[in-house]
Amino acid sequence: MSQLLRIKCPSCQTVVDLPGNGPCKKCGNNVVFPEDGVIQIYRMGNPMGCAVGFGVYLNEIPMGHLGNTEQIRIPVSFGHYKLHMTHGMSRKCVDAEFDITPNERIVYLKGHLKMGLLTNTVVIEKVTADQMPPL
Repeated sequence: MSQLLRIKCPSCQTVVDLPGNGPCKKCGNNVVFPEDGVIQIYRMGNPMGCAVGFGVYLNEIPMGHLGNTEQIRIPVSFGHYKLHMTHGMSRKCVDAEFDITPNERIVYLKGHLKMGLLTNTVVIEKVTADQMPPL
């Protein structure tokens, strides 16, 4: 796993993965990361062999795709956040809501697919740092 951070470029609105502050890979304008906190998300592998990734939405803003067994880190400012992830054509998800505060600067989340009879549901769980795979 790379040490890249995911952000939506304020100039061209493209979601990019960068190692830190610097030029956007698409438009070349400077991107500055918020320094208050980080949301780290891991897309757990599926034992049923369903390796489709998830679409990631943070406060209803699209933040790109998260592949099977992939991890991303999203730098954010202090505040309240709602994470929603989609699977294929299904938008059924148990959303995660949490706050980034001076006392809790990093939030760790794991997303996985719960197989259903007629539909599948994406489940997002808040976990601790030791429950995450290494970066």
